[in-house]
Amino acid sequence: MLREIGMAQSGRRDVDDLLPLTFSRPHEALAKAQAILAGHPGPYDASVAHQVAGLVLREFGDVAAGIHELRIALRLAGRTGLTEREADVLASLGVALVYAGRTTAGLASFDRALKLSTGVQAAQVLHRRSFALLALGRYSAALDDTRHAVAALRRAGDRLWTARALNARGLVYHAMGLPARADASFAAAERLFAQTSQVLESVYMLHNRGLVASSSNDIPAALSFFDAAAAQYRSLNVLVPDLAVDRCTALLAAGLVTDALAEADAAVKEIERSRGQATKRAGLLLIAADCALAAGHPQAALDRARAAHRLFRTQQSSWGLARTGLVIVQARYGAGFVSGQLLRSAKQAAARLEALSPGEAPQAHLLAARVALALGRPSDADSHFAEAARSSRRGPAMTRASGWLSEALQAEASSDPRRLLAACRRGLEVLDEYRFTLGASELRAQATAHGAELAALAQRHAVRARRPRLLLAWSERWRATALAVPVVNGWARRTPSSSGSSGGWRASYALAHCGPVAPPSWGLAASTSQICSTSSALRI
Repeated sequence: MLREIGMAQSGRRDVDDLLPLTFSRPHEALAKAQAILAGHPGPYDASVAHQVAGLVLREFGDVAAGIHELRIALRLAGRTGLTEREADVLASLGVALVYAGRTTAGLASFDRALKLSTGVQAAQVLHRRSFALLALGRYSAALDDTRHAVAALRRAGDRLWTARALNARGLVYHAMGLPARADASFAAAERLFAQTSQVLESVYMLHNRGLVASSSNDIPAALSFFDAAAAQYRSLNVLVPDLAVDRCTALLAAGLVTDALAEADAAVKEIERSRGQATKRAGLLLIAADCALAAGHPQAALDRARAAHRLFRTQQSSWGLARTGLVIVQARYGAGFVSGQLLRSAKQAAARLEALSPGEAPQAHLLAARVALALGRPSDADSHFAEAARSSRRGPAMTRASGWLSEALQAEASSDPRRLLAACRRGLEVLDEYRFTLGASELRAQATAHGAELAALAQRHAVRARRPRLLLAWSERWRATALAVPVVNGWARRTPSSSGSSGGWRASYALAHCGPVAPPSWGLAASTSQICSTSSALRI
């Protein structure tokens, strides 16, 4: 009798080993799960096997099919009489439902899982819920879950799940625009993953190093990390939509807008073909809209942003709705559709972003002011210019540059040349600081767009005032700013491969040698790096 119990426990451990294998070698895990199911197993083994199939489909294939498998796993878990088995499947199902855009049902599944679990398992459920909340843009709630999960799993000495929770915390910090904290969490997770046999999760760490490099404005390094991660994803035969989002963000930041748009559109087609996660489709459509705007194709941007908006509305993603709302207004304004309704939409976008993403709100206020000016509503324009100009003395360099641009536009509208020239001077000084302090040839597209407009405002004043020397001075001032960009040197030494791919080589060449350009991007690259980067790590 004791021998039979021991054999049963050993068999259970064997089938339980399939779950970590799912995110190490997913196709091998799926094949083993199918082999188990072919042997007509009991409820416990069948539940685990269907859960593994559901997880692989959820992450790397058809989300709807994954939900179907997970519901079967849940039904079988109920037949085992083991609440911990049922709670584990509920947590996996919760992530899948949120990814499919069924937010209410997904969060309810997590609530049920938490009621059935305690201790370490409750921490594992919180970890998985943090990924769902991250996908929905609910960063504060996601951070709370990761903090509780990390603390509980560390106390329990669970190395693998602690690494996963640390990685999740890093992704939340990255989404919140805190790269130093994200890097610390990723480094801690990487050290723990190195002590496991989780192949795919180790690749996620490489991918995440690219995220940190991108957030730190080291775009060549970011692209090289992404290329290295892509090669390993291909060797494992897995599709990771987040990689396309992250690469597009980096390409936009580098000013390679045509490459970024082509990659974004290809990724959208691929995820639609494979019937992938709705949350990922929304993020890819949003980045594609950003790319189309930066490439000067407002109608294409509008089409993609509207499609993303519909998905975000279904998912109840407040942040996604706010961001797509702004992009829709930008696209309509870029296409020449100026109306009272557009002004109302711009005001609404600004109000939403003030509450959800204050760093992006100045862009929305600046856009609302432009629309108001075009409609001949100077009082509305002054109000929004003033709101945007408040950022000129605080926040990141590009946010401050946007503030000085708003100040200059407001001064031009009110015929105040002294204030106009002072704002243009201060704005270009911020851009100089930005370029040289951060080595920012990597972000020349956004910086050049702001700088070109600041210089044009001053030049326009000089022409109106019939002051040729002033016109020459500002032309030379902008020329000096545009050309005094450090060439990227030695970046391959800081990346995983000095040879790299053709994409990495082309990026480095463009950064070092391309001339200044000024795409109509309104700072798209910087804002997109906080969204859409949804998770690119374990979500089981």
